[in-house]
Amino acid sequence: MSFSIQWLDSNGEMHTTEWNSGNYPIDKSRTSPELGSIGVPSNAIAVTPYVQVYWGNSADGTPYVQYVPGSPNVATYNATGTTLDVHVNLVQ
Repeated sequence: MSFSIQWLDSNGEMHTTEWNSGNYPIDKSRTSPELGSIGVPSNAIAVTPYVQVYWGNSADGTPYVQYVPGSPNVATYNATGTTLDVHVNLVQ
C-alpha cells in the first residue's frame, strides 16, 4: 500500500498532495513529512491520509483532522482490512 495526504479547502474542494509514501508492506508504518513542506496550505480546513492498496481499493482516513502549522501534535491513522476492503481510522 501507499498513501498521500488530502486536504480540504474553504470551497469544499479536496486536493491531494503530489508527495506519496511509496509502496510498503502490510504491518509496516510510514510517516509523512511536515504537511506544509509537501504543499498543504496553512488555511486548509481539514486533512486526512488517502491510502491506495497495491492492486486493490483506496480509502480516506476518518475522521479528518485540522492542520495546525508548527503544532507538535501528530495524527496517527491505522489501515486495516483487505485488498478490496481497506479502512483507515484515526488512532490518536
